Amino acid sequence: MKNTASPFVASLGARVLSWGLAIVMARTIGPGGTGDYAIAVNLWLYASIIADFGLGTWLTREIARARNLSDGDAHARTVVASTLGIRLVLSAVGAILMGLLATAGASTGRLSADLAWTIVLLATGLIPGAVSASGSAVFNAYERMAFPSAMQLVSGGLSTVAGVIAILAGQGTIGLAAVSLLTNMVSAMIFAVAVRRTFFPLAVIWPDRTTRSLATDTVPLMLNNLLNNVFFRIDVQILGSWGRATVGQYASAYKIIDGVGAVPSSFVLALFPILSRRAGDADGALARIYRLALTILVAIAIPVATLLTWTAYPISRLLWGETFLPESARALQILIWFLPLSFINGLTQYVLIALGLQSRITVAFAIAAAFNLSANLILIPSFGYRAAAVVTIATEAVLLAPFVRVIGSRIPLNTLAVAILRPVPAAILFAGIIVAITPLTDWGAGILACAVYPLALWFGGAITPDDRQLLLTVVRQTPSTGAS
Repeated sequence: MKNTASPFVASLGARVLSWGLAIVMARTIGPGGTGDYAIAVNLWLYASIIADFGLGTWLTREIARARNLSDGDAHARTVVASTLGIRLVLSAVGAILMGLLATAGASTGRLSADLAWTIVLLATGLIPGAVSASGSAVFNAYERMAFPSAMQLVSGGLSTVAGVIAILAGQGTIGLAAVSLLTNMVSAMIFAVAVRRTFFPLAVIWPDRTTRSLATDTVPLMLNNLLNNVFFRIDVQILGSWGRATVGQYASAYKIIDGVGAVPSSFVLALFPILSRRAGDADGALARIYRLALTILVAIAIPVATLLTWTAYPISRLLWGETFLPESARALQILIWFLPLSFINGLTQYVLIALGLQSRITVAFAIAAAFNLSANLILIPSFGYRAAAVVTIATEAVLLAPFVRVIGSRIPLNTLAVAILRPVPAAILFAGIIVAITPLTDWGAGILACAVYPLALWFGGAITPDDRQLLLTVVRQTPSTGAS
């Protein structure tokens, strides 16, 4: 249970902390400064994905599969050292390229000096981030999620407190980037010590002909992540033509979306080692776990999307202030409906990785990214942030189509459809209560809907007795002991 709950609680806590910093940032440096920082973080995100090279997911899967082998621990030491060497080289290259890009942008006047320095500081953080990522992957592979979860909260708390101090001291985006670098350095040192004390010392094997063979498995994983983030984040760069303020307003709506994203990412992270071990079983356990997880995620996604559509204006006003309205609230009301499809796609992606079908995922992401880029380039110049939000939803639908085709070759699609549709009647009741009761009492409608919804799920059969038994079995299979 701890392995299932810890990532979710920690991720949610870290998101809440980041919201605290985002609120101070929005109310201090406004939409323009927020937009500048969003652009810098976007560039860092692309570089970090390339620096990771899919090694985090690959390492977790590789160690999880090898744990029952007689030489499992020795194999783990080797692959951790090999992947850390690759990470460090790629991180250094990424940092240099981002620095050159920032320098070129500043020299031509396309970037302000502050934005250029922000990019350089964020880029430097890639190097200590490589150590932290390797350490986190080791803990996850041995299903010791509590420590990475605690570190997520610690680093989130440090970033928030130091970031607020930097912002209030007038250091702007440069101060935020410096705080990010400091946090990455502290996290790297703690992870290095923790891995040594819990498992084995972190070592480095620099890339050679042997380690290059890892690329066969990891390049598809890296491309999947990169292409996935292209269709989630490229709209920020394209929206720059509408001005810094528009980017900031849209990015603030995305802050809320990112917070909600803690649900599927943490849930799937806890399931992934189990999915990897069950992938070769002939008893259909993987399919049963997948169907149950689909039901749970859809049961969460629809009411959350409904609630945030209903409360978009008061939430945006409370968090960001009047200068972000109405654009941020309107963007949120549209964007949030990508949630059900995103939850389904996020889970399906990791099921396919567990089955060793990551190359098939790459094709799906390439199709989705091409659609997203083309649609954004065509529509954003005329329709702005509204187009960006609608295209995000449409891209999830485009991505789902090839996913369905691939997963359908392994698991009957009719059973998956039933799993997805089970929570829908309860979700319709949830939305109906909000629509019917809101004219009488706004918050009362939300409270009543949230109270009735779990009962509707239970008595409506969304989670069957067999599902509950399977869920208990899965929870019991997430050990909290060390490597063995």
